[in-house]
Amino acid sequence: MDRSRDKSKIVRHVLAACLFMSLWELSGSLCYAQEEAAALHPYAEISVTDPAGTTYNDRQLLDDRYTTKLQLPKGTEITIRTQENIHGVYLIWDKPPGRWALRAQEGSRTSMYLHGKNGWIHEYVALDEPSSEVVLVMPDTDVAICEIELYGQGTLPDSVQVWNPPWEDADMLLLPTHADDEHLFFGGTMPYYAGELDYKVQVAYLTHHWAEPYRPHELLNGLWTVGIRSYPIIGEFPDYYSDSLEHAKTLYDMDRMYAYQVGLLRRFRPEVVIGHDTGGEYGHGVHMLNAWILQQAVSLAADETYLTDQVAEWGTFEVSKVYLHLYPERAVLMDWDIPLARFGGSTAFEMAEAGFAQHLSQQKWFSVRTEGVHDCRAFGLYHTAVGDDSPEETPDFFQNVEIFSDDVAPEEMIDESEGEALADADEPADVSGIFSHVPDGLLAVLLTGVLVVVFVVFLLWGRIRNRK
Repeated sequence: MDRSRDKSKIVRHVLAACLFMSLWELSGSLCYAQEEAAALHPYAEISVTDPAGTTYNDRQLLDDRYTTKLQLPKGTEITIRTQENIHGVYLIWDKPPGRWALRAQEGSRTSMYLHGKNGWIHEYVALDEPSSEVVLVMPDTDVAICEIELYGQGTLPDSVQVWNPPWEDADMLLLPTHADDEHLFFGGTMPYYAGELDYKVQVAYLTHHWAEPYRPHELLNGLWTVGIRSYPIIGEFPDYYSDSLEHAKTLYDMDRMYAYQVGLLRRFRPEVVIGHDTGGEYGHGVHMLNAWILQQAVSLAADETYLTDQVAEWGTFEVSKVYLHLYPERAVLMDWDIPLARFGGSTAFEMAEAGFAQHLSQQKWFSVRTEGVHDCRAFGLYHTAVGDDSPEETPDFFQNVEIFSDDVAPEEMIDESEGEALADADEPADVSGIFSHVPDGLLAVLLTGVLVVVFVVFLLWGRIRNRK
């Protein structure tokens, strides 16, 4: 008997077994990671105590209603304990709370983390270390909180909004006046361009609805539904009604309005801007004002002498294209009946309806439509620096836009022959982007299949060598 061959055979089988076990564990961990995270808040112990020792009814934080909330004085602490480890905390604030702190028990040590710097009212916080006990410390001002949700390990449910910061450089800027205008008048723009085509779409509202505390939640829920993941900009101007442009001009500080709109163009540097009907959609003077300010802002944003402090921060900017809803010149009729794979085959129009359906308070008066002054498909090219749209081509807001403001110039690209190697030979290459478009559930199956094939090939190779 050839003992060396037997030893080689044993080694190969041991290695194959180790490889198989490793692959099994890897595929198992991948599959586990795709399981939905358990909701821990229904079973949590929650106590709310302010600095004076007053306790509060925590049930209002767990009733799944934005209309109920706890008004808490500064410095109030909310202590949360669970049987299972908490991996993330989802908070629904009534208004931007300011800076607040999270204290977590991590093994034998207690850690404190500051949050709230973004001013978001739907805020998910992933814990650095899972913990069965966390304490939320309210800021140095009075605050109102609507809901608290707690989640374990796994994939979060779709209802949990994990927002990204606003884009640093957007492809498209949408300028609705109020919460719900973005669905009613801009129709399938967001689900098609942001959700389906993955353009960087930034939404910036002219007015706010802090006096109607349910509407900011409806706003965020609607955006999330149609695929927006970068947190919107909420204007500093209160929501007033007006029946004419001239009257609307008397309601606001016009210099501040100019600065706000020009600042949006300079900050986000969008190739395409979508604005309101100059007639106010249904005659609303503040809609008219929003469109009118945008018409002035297009030239002001490119003027280096206008608001030089903005120029120093963001520079000047020339927009490639501006479309206004229902604008009669160079008119286009968008096709919102295109099925969208990102939304399971629902059309852009159907997703606009789904987004508007989140605005529960507005259902009595409005609906997404495709006729008359409510036709969410009808736009006109108000401004272009890249030429007119071709009527022979499929309507596309980005037609003729070939260069984007965040494109890397040739001289800025790395010359691999002269510069540093993209990946050090001793370091594993970053392949995280390879599977970025593979559905999560399928990824584990694909990897498991590939690894099983490697395992089988390894065994067959061993058998062939033995026969030789």
